[in-house]
Amino acid sequence: MTVFDDPLLLLALVLMVAGIYLARTQHKAQQYKRLEIRMRGHLPVASAEVASQENILRGQGTALSPWLEKILQPVATQGERLSGSDRDRRNLRRLLDLAGLRRNEAVGWLVMGKFVAGALFAIALVWGWLPPADRAGLTGVAAGLIGFFVGSMVPEWWLKWRAASRGEKLARAVPDALDLMVVCAEAGLPIGRVLQVVSKELGLSSPEMADELHYTAAELQILSDRTLAMKHLAERTRVSEIESMVATLIQAERYGTPLSQALRTIADESRKTLILGLEEKAGKLPAQLSVPLMALILPPIIAIMASPALVRVIRLLAQ
Repeated sequence: MTVFDDPLLLLALVLMVAGIYLARTQHKAQQYKRLEIRMRGHLPVASAEVASQENILRGQGTALSPWLEKILQPVATQGERLSGSDRDRRNLRRLLDLAGLRRNEAVGWLVMGKFVAGALFAIALVWGWLPPADRAGLTGVAAGLIGFFVGSMVPEWWLKWRAASRGEKLARAVPDALDLMVVCAEAGLPIGRVLQVVSKELGLSSPEMADELHYTAAELQILSDRTLAMKHLAERTRVSEIESMVATLIQAERYGTPLSQALRTIADESRKTLILGLEEKAGKLPAQLSVPLMALILPPIIAIMASPALVRVIRLLAQ
């Protein structure tokens, strides 16, 4: 009798391995936390202020009910412990920023969501696909591990899809936002007030752009360096149109160029880029339509042309 013949022994072995892994991960997380606390004491004052200000801004996310906040807070804490190294946390935070999720607890919720999705997918794969005789053997263990790996990647895949979709919406909203910013700048408003007004006007047509501009306006009020707030906008979105807009605004502020003139130049370039993109898509349409035309129109035409000959052949064979 081996371990794989007894389901209870196999379950105990899996739980023991999982417990060792969780204990090791928690120990590493505690070491990283102690190191972070020690390094925090040697940070410059400006860096500490920027970090605290960013935490304040990140805390202004979507408000949850108190009872739900009380339930999800321990989940986020446990997820933070299991999130791995600082590099892994930064990658997850960058992905969440691209998807528009900026709460402080988002990383912990994402990590716990990956664990839960992996466990559910593994259970569904083992109990819904394998026969009962193979569930307690090596086949069941392999299927469970594969299911856990695939299921744990589903939340991250969804976030990447959401980030890509959000980036496309932001790119389409850039020309309209720049036109409104030109009008506000020509009225004599400063850049912070311009972003506030434009974010309010774009609340219905482009909520994603309105959210980013509102967040940037809040950063301009809190951070001492205005260029840092603009750079954060480019880092959060990773959209080429917004990155060029941020670069132009930073240069205009550095060299004293009038804000309205700089915004008008960016607006003209964004319109030209949008038109070139539409022309490129229109140029690709004939090549993209050739395959559906061949697959949907050519077979009926061949059937209509060949049907008389087929009828004659069938009649001759019947005689």
